[in-house]
Amino acid sequence: MVGFYTYFTAITRLNTAFATKILAELLQNPGPQHFEAIYRCHDYLEATKYYALELGTLYIEHFVFVVASDAAYADDLMTRRSIKGSIF
Repeated sequence: MVGFYTYFTAITRLNTAFATKILAELLQNPGPQHFEAIYRCHDYLEATKYYALELGTLYIEHFVFVVASDAAYADDLMTRRSIKGSIF
């Protein structure tokens, strides 16, 4: 079930990223309280399946915050490091 939530977090439901991260960390030794947390996450996803995250507004004059970003994964041939950049 945690893999199911990881998929939804990565593809469509970014607002569940923290809960999914915590659930994935607890996979080593799950207990009853962890299964209860998984079911609560499922109930949240079921209750909010028609909700959407909205970024921005309909009116151009209300734009306050603009962000652009780019990433290059392991492009540095010497160190194989990833590079990212953001402009705010």
